[in-house]
Amino acid sequence: MVLYGSGNADGNRHTHDDLPIILAGNGGGELNAGRFVDHKGIPLTNLHVSLAEKMGVKSIDKFGDSDGTVSNL
Repeated sequence: MVLYGSGNADGNRHTHDDLPIILAGNGGGELNAGRFVDHKGIPLTNLHVSLAEKMGVKSIDKFGDSDGTVSNL
């Protein structure tokens, strides 16, 4: 799995809503690839926590401003 993107949606205003993020690959069958998913209002760090869990990290509860995980990967 490869995560590529930006932490700023608008470089002039430094907003972090509607971030341009690409998650490529299927993580050895762990991810459902080949689709577009719009996760409005969910912090990007929730995706980081979810990906860490998919890679076998069991001791991560929180990362940055995360408030959970992304359920439909």
